[in-house]
Amino acid sequence: MTIDTDQHALEPDVRAFLERVIDQGMVWALHHWDGWALAPSADNDSRLVLPLWSVESMAEACATEDWADYRAEPIVLDELLEAWLPGLEKDGYLAGIDWTDDLEGIEVPPLELQVDLETLIEQLDPGGEVGD
Repeated sequence: MTIDTDQHALEPDVRAFLERVIDQGMVWALHHWDGWALAPSADNDSRLVLPLWSVESMAEACATEDWADYRAEPIVLDELLEAWLPGLEKDGYLAGIDWTDDLEGIEVPPLELQVDLETLIEQLDPGGEVGD
């Protein structure tokens, strides 16, 4: 099933995130020896968010205070689509998109992010396979 992004009305910041991720073939998340950086959702503090960045320096800028010992680690696009986003959904987490250094930003359901990525990949490379 393909969603027309014109009808889906992607926010400009979300579309820019998607385009950078597809162009680079990866996202960035903050990792520490004890695991990945998670934060409570702004809308529901009992739900966790895994922030993802399309630019390494944006992720590194958020490695302060509680996350000072965390480092930006890449997650390749294929792994994001095949394992990470479905796993986040299964665990009840949200995905954060390009959070600012004050840890504010867009939060989306992981499978919504997956559909948006796959749809844009198809639009940019009709007939191609995701992750080629």
